[in-house]
Amino acid sequence: MRSHRLRLAASLVVFGLSLAGCEGRGPAGENRSSSRPDQEIQGFTLTQTQDGRKVWALRARQALVFEESDRVEASGVTVDFYGEEATLQSTLTASNGVIMRRTNAIEVQGNVVVSATDGTVLTTDRLVWDERTGKIRSDHAVRVTKGNDVMTGSAMEADPDLKNLKVKDFKAYVRTPEGQLVEEK
Repeated sequence: MRSHRLRLAASLVVFGLSLAGCEGRGPAGENRSSSRPDQEIQGFTLTQTQDGRKVWALRARQALVFEESDRVEASGVTVDFYGEEATLQSTLTASNGVIMRRTNAIEVQGNVVVSATDGTVLTTDRLVWDERTGKIRSDHAVRVTKGNDVMTGSAMEADPDLKNLKVKDFKAYVRTPEGQLVEEK
C-alpha cells in the first residue's frame, strides 16, 4: 500500500512538472507573452478630441488590449495629428506602438516616419507622443529632411507638425546639384 502511494505521488509530481514545462508555449514551442490580452482587434481606430476638436486619430492593423495594465499594443500604426482648425498637420507611421490609456501617451518603434504637410519628414527608430505637453520626442538618432536640406541628431523634441524643432547634437547637410550631401560647417 505504501509503495502504491509513493508511485501515485511520484506520478503526480512528474505530471505537474510536465504541465509547468508547457506554460508560456504556443503551437510548435512558440513563446507567448505571459499575460494574455483581454481583447484582440483587427482594424483598430482610436480618436482623441479636446473640447470637441480632433487632436489625433490612430489607426492600426491589429491591437491587443490589456485591461489590467491599461495599455494597448498595436501593429501597423498610423497617427494623424490635427491643428487648431482640425486641419491635418502631420502623419506618423510605425511598425508597432503602445498606447497608455490613462495618459494617452503613444510610444512607437520600428521604421518611424513623421511627414508634415509642409514637406518636412522626420525618421527615427523610436518616438513618443506626450499628450500632456503636446510634443513628440525621441531619444534615438533622428534625421529630418526638407527639400534639399537634411539635419541629423541624437535626440529631438517638436510639435507634431515638426515646427519648434529642437535637435540634440545637431548636424546640417545640404544637397549639391549633383545630389551629394555635404555637411554644412
